[in-house]
Amino acid sequence: MFKSWRVGRVLGFPVEINLSFVLLLAFVLLTWGGLAGVFIVLLSFASVLLHELGHALVARRLGVRVSGIELSFFGGAAKMENLPRSSTHEIAIAAAGPAVSLMLGGAGLGIAALTGLSFFALLGWINLVIAGFNLIPALPMDGGRILRAALAYRMDYVKATDLAVTVARVVTIGFVVLGLAYGIWTLVLLAPFLWMMSTAEREHARAMADEFAGYGQPGGVEVLGRNAFARRHGSAEDPFGRGYSPLVRIRRFAIRQRNGRMVIEALD
Repeated sequence: MFKSWRVGRVLGFPVEINLSFVLLLAFVLLTWGGLAGVFIVLLSFASVLLHELGHALVARRLGVRVSGIELSFFGGAAKMENLPRSSTHEIAIAAAGPAVSLMLGGAGLGIAALTGLSFFALLGWINLVIAGFNLIPALPMDGGRILRAALAYRMDYVKATDLAVTVARVVTIGFVVLGLAYGIWTLVLLAPFLWMMSTAEREHARAMADEFAGYGQPGGVEVLGRNAFARRHGSAEDPFGRGYSPLVRIRRFAIRQRNGRMVIEALD
């Protein structure tokens, strides 16, 4: 919707600033707190960047490619090119961001208690708020992803997503009620976007149902059940006559040009 600009790289991840973030800074400068307000917003987004780096580093460690981190009006996002292969991986990736924020929050408040410097207290509280907000169990926030992944241990990926989306919609309605009751207009503004994004998660889960047939199992999405294999290949039997095997590994490849030659590289 809005244009983004790359401003650099952090630990190998490109960092982009969305136009909506620039508009947020301008809005704060003109209507709320002047330069002091802009400083608080910048400090908050620096904390958000570290939060997203937590996601990105764990994702990279678990084989999920991250094309970059984008900062926008609504916060930050680590842009993953492929999804976690299992519930365990998704929980680890989703929990990494809040874990970073909690550590920064504790460190900030601890330093503030020792030094009496209000800057570190502000940094601590900002990070605690970021961690707490992201742990709300509403897709696509971190808490919602953790909830969906935990549910997937007991049910298939689509049902787990449906239940997590239902919880997200209850939370969304709660945002509107609280926002209107206490004048927290940020929650009211956020609610429709959260509703739309959770709906998109549900549609994506249905579109990728076959790919995530083994999502909650020890082997992750590399394991396809009999029904998924039948839908993909038209038969539950091995086409080469060796008999059906429930362990079908999904291999992906990329074709790249190197030194004037076309090469094929396995991605997983």
